[in-house]
Amino acid sequence: MNGFVRSLGVALVLALGACVSSREFRERQDANLAQFEAHAGQPVEQIRTFMGIDRWQALAPDKVVIWTSVNRAWLLTLRAPCSGLEFQQSIGISSTNNIIDRRFDKIYFENQVCFFSQIQPVDYKALKQERRAAHADAP
Repeated sequence: MNGFVRSLGVALVLALGACVSSREFRERQDANLAQFEAHAGQPVEQIRTFMGIDRWQALAPDKVVIWTSVNRAWLLTLRAPCSGLEFQQSIGISSTNNIIDRRFDKIYFENQVCFFSQIQPVDYKALKQERRAAHADAP
């Protein structure tokens, strides 16, 4: 019986730790999304990606940011949430002749296809400056 109680206690501690980690992850992700949205410009219909996509980051089930160069970022809003997007290691983004069009192109991964509803340029240099200033002010 003593081993059972100990195992139950360990399981409870692990479950509580997972809840805290999940909550902290969500809070960080929400703060990150708010920063990108604050620095997003007016929506555009398409993006020209001369050199392809450097990297990407899921900000929410329906929000992704992609970089087409070091300081050139785009906030992509999806028509509907894409289940599990935040946990993907890689995604595909369709394009034609190095142009991603809001009306026709999509993100795909596993067995899902997620269409865009909006594309916005992000002032990524300003976002980085804001982060540096916040980090410098932190105790």
